[in-house]
Amino acid sequence: MAAFIILCTLFIICIWGNLGKIILNALIRCLFCLVCVYVCNGLISCFGGNIVVKINEITICVSTILGISGVAGLYLLQLFFTIHG
Repeated sequence: MAAFIILCTLFIICIWGNLGKIILNALIRCLFCLVCVYVCNGLISCFGGNIVVKINEITICVSTILGISGVAGLYLLQLFFTIHG
């Protein structure tokens, strides 16, 4: 039990030291992915497609956590719901 508490304490200290880097990384990732969604929406509508991923809280969270693969997943889900909707 004591080893677990010590390990948790060390983990929290390590995270606290890198908290600024983690937050900055998340913000940069969020902005980059939102720009990607905006550009992809524009390109798809420019070429006559009807698949548009709306920018809201869910897409921000998914794109921030998963990155570009999350953006691709959002477009695949939108394609799936457009076809089967």
